[in-house]
Amino acid sequence: MKLTINGKDYTAYFGLDFIEALDSNEMVGTVSYNGMDVAVGTTMVIGLLADTRNPKYLVPIIKAALNTEDSIPTDVEIKKWIESQENLKNTVDAFLLNLQKVNLLQEMVNWKSVKIQNKEALKMFLG
Repeated sequence: MKLTINGKDYTAYFGLDFIEALDSNEMVGTVSYNGMDVAVGTTMVIGLLADTRNPKYLVPIIKAALNTEDSIPTDVEIKKWIESQENLKNTVDAFLLNLQKVNLLQEMVNWKSVKIQNKEALKMFLG
């Protein structure tokens, strides 16, 4: 997925580094499971974006997806990019469509419950 934030081109990568970054997100924390602390950031943040369609959940998703880049935009730059999107519904759909295709996320997110409004939205960010 290609993004241009503050005039710089980035490629979003939704691999293990993405999952680790979201799981370590301070916004979510951990839950106790069988006496162990388990990170649930990936499941929570993607689930919240899918359920609420609240664009604030794009910030940690974008930040995590760009963590393999040489330089990462600031939260302020990411927020300005989100605010600059002409059709935010399509932007959210594009992210959800991309995330839905990631093999690593298939068992982590209940994709059957995710409602995608515009299946063509993905074309907005293809490079």
